[in-house]
Amino acid sequence: MSFLKNIKKGLTTSKLTRIYLDYASAMPMYKEAVKAMTPFLVDNFGNASSIHLEGQEAKNALHEARSKVAQILQIQPAGVTFTSGGTESNNLAIRGVVSTKRRDGTPMNQMEIITTKIEHPATEKTLVYLSRKGVKIHYVSVDAGGQVILSELRGLINEQTILVCISYVNSEIGTIEDIGAVSRVLEQEQALGQHVLLFIDASQAPLWLPCELPRHKINLMSLDAGKFGGPKGVGILACGKGIKLEAITFGGGQENGLRPGTEPLAQIVGGVKALEIAQQSYLSRSESVRNLRDYFMAKLTNEISGCIVNGSVGEKRVANNVNVSIPGIDSEFAVVMLDTHGVSASTRSACSAAGGGESTVVKAISGDSIRATSTLRFTLGEDTTKAELDKTVAILAKHVEELKKL
Repeated sequence: MSFLKNIKKGLTTSKLTRIYLDYASAMPMYKEAVKAMTPFLVDNFGNASSIHLEGQEAKNALHEARSKVAQILQIQPAGVTFTSGGTESNNLAIRGVVSTKRRDGTPMNQMEIITTKIEHPATEKTLVYLSRKGVKIHYVSVDAGGQVILSELRGLINEQTILVCISYVNSEIGTIEDIGAVSRVLEQEQALGQHVLLFIDASQAPLWLPCELPRHKINLMSLDAGKFGGPKGVGILACGKGIKLEAITFGGGQENGLRPGTEPLAQIVGGVKALEIAQQSYLSRSESVRNLRDYFMAKLTNEISGCIVNGSVGEKRVANNVNVSIPGIDSEFAVVMLDTHGVSASTRSACSAAGGGESTVVKAISGDSIRATSTLRFTLGEDTTKAELDKTVAILAKHVEELKKL
C-alpha cells in the first residue's frame, strides 16, 4: 500500500508540480478581478450607507456594480441583490418566496414546491427545513443522465404549487438542465391559471453557459462569485421582472432591505468583474475545455477497467466536468491517493463531501449504492493540459487494483 506508507511517513507533494482538477470547488481569481477590487481594500474603503464623500464614492461604485450585473443578466438593477455566496442566495430565494406567500395570506401547509433529488445541499436542506414547517416538497424524477422528466413535472403542478427549484448545471455530475424546456412547461401551466415561479441555481454555469434570465424566462437565479473567478464570500441573487421577496434576515436595510449588513464592496466589485469576464467568452472557453474533457473521459474509460461515466455526455454536460465511478474502490481513499501523488480531485461537490458517505446524486440517477460510493469528480480549468490529464490517468491506473483491496 505505497500511498498509505507515504501518508504514515508524513510525506507531502509540496515540491511536486501539482495537477489541480477541482475547479468546481474553488478556482483562482482572475487577475482583472483582483485589480478591480484592490482599490476598495486600501484607499476607497468607505461605507456605502454613509453620507460623507467616502461613503458616496462607495455608494456610486456599488451602484455601478449593480448596474453592470443587471446589464449582463438582462434584468433591472433593482433585481440584483448581493449576498455572501451561493448558499445564502439559494436560501434567500426559496425562503423569500415562501415568506412572501405567507405574508400575502397563504398558510405554509397550502404551499407546494417541486425539486429533484440531485440538488446542491443549499437547496436540498433549505427545502427539508421548509417541509418541517408544513410546506409540501415534491421530487420530480430525473433520467439516467440527470435531466428532469418533463411529463412528470407537468403532472406534479397543481393549484398549490408556488415554486420549482432546479440547478442549471449539476454540481457533481455536470448535467446541464434544459431550462428552456422546464420554463415552457411552467408557461403552459400558467396559461391554465397556475402561476409557478422558477428558481435556478446557476452557481456552476457562468464560465460555460449564457446566464441571461429572460432567455429562459427564469424568475430567480443564484450565482457564486468564487465559482467563476471572483473572490469567495460574495454571491448574487438575481430576480426577474415583478419578483418581490420578503426578507429572511433583518438589520440596517441594505440591498433594499432584502439582505441587511454593510456591503463588502471590494468583493462585490471583484465578483462583478469576474462575471463580466466569464460571460464575455463562455462560448470559446467551453469549446476549448470540452475537447479536453472528452479526451480525458475516453482515456479514463479505456484505460481503467470498469470505469463508468456518471451523468449526461456531449452537449448536455458542462464543458469542464468529468464524473466517473470505479466500482470496488472507496472514493475518499482514491482522492487521498491522488493527493499524495500531486493530483487534486474530489469525491463530489465540496459542500456535499463535507458530509461523507455515498453520492446521493449518483445514487439517484443509477440506483446503485456501489457506484455511488466509488465516484470521482474531476473538474478542469482553462489552463488544464492534456499532459496533466495523461499523468492523472496513469497514476489512477497504476493504483486502482491497490485501491480495490482496501
